[in-house]
Amino acid sequence: MNWLQTIRMAFKSIANNKVRSFLTMLGIIIGVGSVIALVASIQGMATLSRLQYEAMGTNQISISGWNLKSADWVALEKALDKDLSDRIKGWSPQSRYYDWQSKGVQYRGKLLSDDKYRTNIYFGNEDYSMVTNQTLAFGRDISPLDIKYSSRVCVIGDALRRYFFGAMSPIGQKIYIGGKSFEIIGAYKPKFGGKLNSDDQMIVLPYTVQPTMMEVTPFDDHDYFVQAKTKEDIDPLVDAINQLMEPRKGEDGYFRCDSNAQFQEQMEASSNQLALLGGGVAAISLLVGGIGIMNIMLVSVTERTREIGIRMAIGARRRDIIGQFLIESAAVSCCGGLIGIILGCFGSATIGNMLLAQQMHGSSGWMPDVEQFTVLPSVPLVLGAFLFSALLGIIFGLYPANKASKLQPVDALRTQ
Repeated sequence: MNWLQTIRMAFKSIANNKVRSFLTMLGIIIGVGSVIALVASIQGMATLSRLQYEAMGTNQISISGWNLKSADWVALEKALDKDLSDRIKGWSPQSRYYDWQSKGVQYRGKLLSDDKYRTNIYFGNEDYSMVTNQTLAFGRDISPLDIKYSSRVCVIGDALRRYFFGAMSPIGQKIYIGGKSFEIIGAYKPKFGGKLNSDDQMIVLPYTVQPTMMEVTPFDDHDYFVQAKTKEDIDPLVDAINQLMEPRKGEDGYFRCDSNAQFQEQMEASSNQLALLGGGVAAISLLVGGIGIMNIMLVSVTERTREIGIRMAIGARRRDIIGQFLIESAAVSCCGGLIGIILGCFGSATIGNMLLAQQMHGSSGWMPDVEQFTVLPSVPLVLGAFLFSALLGIIFGLYPANKASKLQPVDALRTQ
């Protein structure tokens, strides 16, 4: 008997017991679908976070500190301009303006106070937009001349543009910050859906106007953003900046320098561990499904004892009997695996849409919105789940197949 005939007989046996075959597949379907949906969802969450970090700025290094001397920050800026310039694409300070008098932001008779919606007002230089991955929608950016002459100009976020101007162009209009007038020269595209209480509700001023806006002391907080030229430049830059500034902070000072790439690596490592753990838990249902296959195949051997005896009496060899039952168990397992893969892909896409909807309508004001995001299982994950399900069918079908092949023709034919 050839293998093609054996395969036909195996599938005919499955087709003759459709309900029982489907119920046997159910454990494999649930197991494969759960593994794919769970692992793909965890990987999708990591991908969503990575996209959000990239939207905040690629190859970005953040620097912050307080209670250091003014000379220490001058030394840092000098190093960024000269000693480390071959690895740096751009850098900008990011000092925050604190509206202690709570005057808010005013445009004509309209006021946006900090009582309900907090406006983030930053002082930066001509590289601020680049290092923070901001894109202009209207007008121009802060220029070196604006920095040199401490011009009273500003670039606003999309939330402020919508709140004050709606469909009207904001360019050339004047707003009041802390009682002082600033001309709007540009407006950014939204990164946070244009929501209030997010960083779309922002204003960027030339950092040279900071002394005219608020009292600055040597011990105030200092923040900088640095954009490395390449990803490979990030770690050397972080090490060099820490080596320069760590000895200067003293006992009472604080200094920190790190990058988004480091956060991404840590998050991806945690996600991989969660995916392994979740996949292992979901794989238990696959084992249960494999046990179900073995149980049904043992029942099938008992029910078809006479059939086995007839086949052996007319010349079927032991390997033919083993092959028939192994093919049956593998076919049931593979069919269940294919259905599980389809359900797992559908579940992954559904969960991905839920994650994106939650992210877009959430209250987070520091992680940018991602417009296009789809969670789909990777090819290795799909292939691994399918091959594992097929392997389970073979492993758990070995014992029933071996038991069937050991039946004696005479004893099998006596069975009624």
